[in-house]
Amino acid sequence: MKKIIFSLLGIALLFFCTYPAEATNESQAAVLMLLIKPGARVGAMGESFVTISDGATASYYNPAGLAGQRQREFTFMHTKWLPGLALDDNLYYGFLGYSQYLESWGNIGVNLAYFYMGKQIRTGETGEEEGTFTSYDAVLSISYGANVSSGIALGVTAKFIQSHLADTGAGIERGSGTGHSIAFDFGILYRSSIAGLKLGAALHNLGPNITYIDAAQADPLPLNIVVGASYKLLETEFNDLLLVLDFYKPLVKRKGSFLQSTFSAWADEETKQELEQIDIHAGLEYTYSGFLALRAGYSYDKDGDLKTPTFGFGIKYSQFRFDFAYLTAQDTPLQNNTRFSLTLDF
Repeated sequence: MKKIIFSLLGIALLFFCTYPAEATNESQAAVLMLLIKPGARVGAMGESFVTISDGATASYYNPAGLAGQRQREFTFMHTKWLPGLALDDNLYYGFLGYSQYLESWGNIGVNLAYFYMGKQIRTGETGEEEGTFTSYDAVLSISYGANVSSGIALGVTAKFIQSHLADTGAGIERGSGTGHSIAFDFGILYRSSIAGLKLGAALHNLGPNITYIDAAQADPLPLNIVVGASYKLLETEFNDLLLVLDFYKPLVKRKGSFLQSTFSAWADEETKQELEQIDIHAGLEYTYSGFLALRAGYSYDKDGDLKTPTFGFGIKYSQFRFDFAYLTAQDTPLQNNTRFSLTLDF
């Protein structure tokens, strides 16, 4: 059964590898809520995630992390987004995730992410106000992960995207301001023979452009790749210390197949510029007796000029785990951003 499933995944990947791609960059992409990181644990660790993806959030970060789980898990997160922006209406982000093991099949995960962008004022062609409308993005994801050998796991996520910017077009534009698309994530996780070391990689948001009003002006999804490693610096009966490091790079779509785009995205600019596009995320997690976790991290975005220390903690009691994260992000819209998430294992 696993061979059949991964054969179908290969066909899906082949289809998108031949899908024409436009020359764009991440700042021009649509549905940027696909880049928001759910789960306060990850937020507290500098948003480094590709090798510590476990539980219900694995289907978002690296679906290969689902493999090997035996418990069922449900997680929930809700937070005010970009509190540093002076807006009349607040932005909110919500995430619901569920994961489960299926005997002889592997692991599945389902999650729903929602981003509320507030109320907007509708104006006519001459600037007169014509009421208000709300904007939001919503993404439903279904994931599958399984071990393909003693040390390697693979996973895939299918995303169904709805982006509602407006009820109708502006001015002479006709049609709905709502776009729909699909996308795929692919992940791999390698559990090294070196005790405590894991390596991983994930490709996110591989799919066709999303169209709102005019198909000729369709916008790309925020395609990106993440590679990283984690290592247990300490593992005793009562004390654990985990180090995590990720490298994130947005991929520029260009004309031609996706494979051509993937390679050209690393060499279509000068080496210095290419290196500056890579974001670095690092985190530490100290756990005492499986009950209390203290976390810290750092996120460095060179070309975006963002240097973000992060902090947080987690408390586990019985089947429940509560996680908290605080992102300093000084002098940015993310300044003083707090995240809370609640997880249930059963």
